[in-house]
Amino acid sequence: MNTKNHAVTRRKFLQYGTIAGLSTLGSASWPCLSMAATKERLTILSSVSLSSLQPYASSSSPEYGIWNHIAEPLVDVDYVKMDYVGVLAESWEFQGKQWVFNLKKNARFHDGSLFTAKDVIYSFQRILNDKKSPQRYALADIVEMKPADDHTLIMTTKTPTAVMLDRLTNRFIFSKAAGDKYGSDVDQYPTGTGPYKFVSWQRDGQLVLTRNDDYWGSKADIQEIVTRKVGEDPARVAGLLAGQGDVINNVPVEDVPRIEKNPRTRIERAQGQRMYFLVLNPAYKPFDNKLVRQAFNYAIDPSVIVKHIYEGNGYVMDGPVSSNVIGADPRIKRYPLDPKKAKELLVKGGYPNGVDVKLYLSPDRYPKAREVCQVIADQLRKADVRTELVAQEFAVFWGNEGVNGGKIPFYYVGRPAVDADTVYEQYFRSGVTKRLDYKNPEFDKLIDEEETTGDMKKRVALLQQAGRILMEDVPFVPLYTLAEIYGVTRNIIWKATPGERVLSQEMKIRS
Repeated sequence: MNTKNHAVTRRKFLQYGTIAGLSTLGSASWPCLSMAATKERLTILSSVSLSSLQPYASSSSPEYGIWNHIAEPLVDVDYVKMDYVGVLAESWEFQGKQWVFNLKKNARFHDGSLFTAKDVIYSFQRILNDKKSPQRYALADIVEMKPADDHTLIMTTKTPTAVMLDRLTNRFIFSKAAGDKYGSDVDQYPTGTGPYKFVSWQRDGQLVLTRNDDYWGSKADIQEIVTRKVGEDPARVAGLLAGQGDVINNVPVEDVPRIEKNPRTRIERAQGQRMYFLVLNPAYKPFDNKLVRQAFNYAIDPSVIVKHIYEGNGYVMDGPVSSNVIGADPRIKRYPLDPKKAKELLVKGGYPNGVDVKLYLSPDRYPKAREVCQVIADQLRKADVRTELVAQEFAVFWGNEGVNGGKIPFYYVGRPAVDADTVYEQYFRSGVTKRLDYKNPEFDKLIDEEETTGDMKKRVALLQQAGRILMEDVPFVPLYTLAEIYGVTRNIIWKATPGERVLSQEMKIRS
């Protein structure tokens, strides 16, 4: 599509497309050019690009990171302080069934219109009115939104909802004026307040952005950002090493040495927040028996997986959430590896001859999932658990006949979260989703309480208490978080943060 902010010539645009096509052919197809990022342009080769220009049609963390260039949320997370900070909201107050947000007064959209409370209401209503939006659940408790004035928003919820800040991260605000102007075509003209403006997008291809020189915050260092989807790991690595990309995500651990040894590239890491675990669904035998679930925990040692499959690029979880998540309890320790104890618990639970199970996995969604599950199956075998691996395409695995339909008893999954409430709500609180049919009234009561507690310290304490209940009942086996590994050209000054986001506005170019 054409826009008034077109920052690339047709010749350059076609040149980008040619290179994108070559990317699927592997390293031999990359032109022998060696470039480094400049202040004029930075190219990101990403395993994930925008799936559409409908900003609320996806709940993918990498896609959130891409949208974060164009548009912004009310709040975000400070990963150092492990607390919420304002973006388009300057401050807020929790008043039981009401949240009052004081909004920025100097932010403008890319079309020049002033950001006000009406834009927030417009954006959130779009989410709430779209029954297919996977983001809709995050705002489901809202019953009313009204502006007290242009820069004060009053949000009313069904019940006191202290976790609203977590649910507002990644809920991006777009221009109501653009919505009024373009109507049903508004998604073709994404108009946010972010540090970059939209130029063009190709489905399953690339996104071109240009710097917003009127941005309310610090102006970005780089003029133009090109994000190109390169789904194949070898092609992304080859593109970086050949100089056709400046940043790549999801670097395979086996390629880390190649990138580190190359004189023009380096590795950047951050502890991820995608927590990997095994679901033991109590709705199905043998997982309806707590002794069996505890036996599975004694039988599995994830440190072996981190060391030998991910070459040390991971962090073993001691509890239901990783150490870098709000609500983690440093006092919780995981079950130690003890196959003998596991066998004893199986016998005590009524399985003197062990058990036969099927472990479901999605190799096209989670890195090295097949190898991981093979190790898990081998460890379980030593505890008299005979495991058959069932690999499925992610659409099947995750769909209504799979995880989200509650049809799978035992599976390997990853779930990112900033706040423990997100995981507890979606997997362990009874009656919320079908992913795991776990019921514990004491646990539910704690979640009810923490979700209505405005004092952050008290809320964290309640989350920690809930975590201890989960570690006793263990309807899951906690495994690890992985390092988010990026390949970056050496002239880029950037420190990766958790969240699977490549935020170009945080990058500087070394002269």
